[in-house]
Amino acid sequence: MNEYLTAKQLADRLQIKPATVHAWHRRGWIPCLRAGRRPVLFDLADVLSALRQRGAMPVGPSSGAGQ
Repeated sequence: MNEYLTAKQLADRLQIKPATVHAWHRRGWIPCLRAGRRPVLFDLADVLSALRQRGAMPVGPSSGAGQ
């Protein structure tokens, strides 16, 4: 089952700043679901997969690595 998160929720989960989430999205490093021009939600599984492929998997207890 997919878990959809806002930029703030994703940042909290990955233990990073929301600005980092937005920067990664602008650079095309992580996917998002869009409604209009703004990114609205991030699929946690898709984001983690994209980060793994980039070799940028965050380390931390809430990164979702054990899921």
